[in-house]
Amino acid sequence: MNILVIKHGSLGDLVLSFGAIKTLRENYPNSNIYLLTQSNYKQIFKNLPYVNEILVDNRISIFPSVKNIFKKVKEKKIDLLIDLQNSTRTEIYNLFIKIFTKCKILSARKFSDYKYKQKKLGVQHITKNHQEQLKYLEINNYLQPDLNWMLKGNTIQSKKVIFIPGTSKSGEYKKWPSDKYAEVAKYLVRRNYEIYLTGSDLDINTINEIIKLCPESKNKINESKIEDFYQLCLSSELILTNDTGPAHIAGLTNKNVIWLANDNEISRSCYPLGNNLHKITASNVKNISVNTIINKIEQILK
Repeated sequence: MNILVIKHGSLGDLVLSFGAIKTLRENYPNSNIYLLTQSNYKQIFKNLPYVNEILVDNRISIFPSVKNIFKKVKEKKIDLLIDLQNSTRTEIYNLFIKIFTKCKILSARKFSDYKYKQKKLGVQHITKNHQEQLKYLEINNYLQPDLNWMLKGNTIQSKKVIFIPGTSKSGEYKKWPSDKYAEVAKYLVRRNYEIYLTGSDLDINTINEIIKLCPESKNKINESKIEDFYQLCLSSELILTNDTGPAHIAGLTNKNVIWLANDNEISRSCYPLGNNLHKITASNVKNISVNTIINKIEQILK
């Protein structure tokens, strides 16, 4: 069987889908499984062990996109399409694939052969939706995602705390203030911890603001590329993060992760996974106090 999984969205959305994709591989060990997602993730997750190939859909205007996916369905001789995105866009994809191919479709949108009724955001975690969706294929042994395949060698733990103080361009409303990060950094420095400030070049102003207030903090942008980030997090004792994509990678290390977020439907359904996730939320994340975070750190690090 040839299976195509569609998953667009943010970095965090994609990481949260890895459990469903891993489950598919477990249940279809001899099938060809393809993942359709954005081109920026193809290189980052090129070693994803559950798929035969990552295919690209950059969600350009709808008709070129339909032509693109239709071509891929025909070329790869797809028998089953699993729509984990469940969007208006994928509903249009489903329509054309339904009309012009014999491919079966599992989706919460129209034109599906296996019509899953997806829970609304805020009701349950998105991975629970994935789990319920796969039951329509009589798959009941849902597996949690892991990122151990991202390891590149041995990991040596040291006395450091990783901060993820940035957000995407559109995520400014999810950002805990830089001066509060700096206060926490100063507290940890007094406890002889190294502070690693991670992110991308988009976060340089935020990182510089923290360093200005806590000069002992270290700019680690060059060491925190997504393909290296899992290993970096494994070498830490604690991670403090905004509600942003890399937090989902950090969570799966099972290190202690303090996750700061706005309390809303999205955060209640799309928080990072992991055995040691400490969620601290507020109606406005910017109002979370420094003392709240320090008290949580003291409970964790003792």
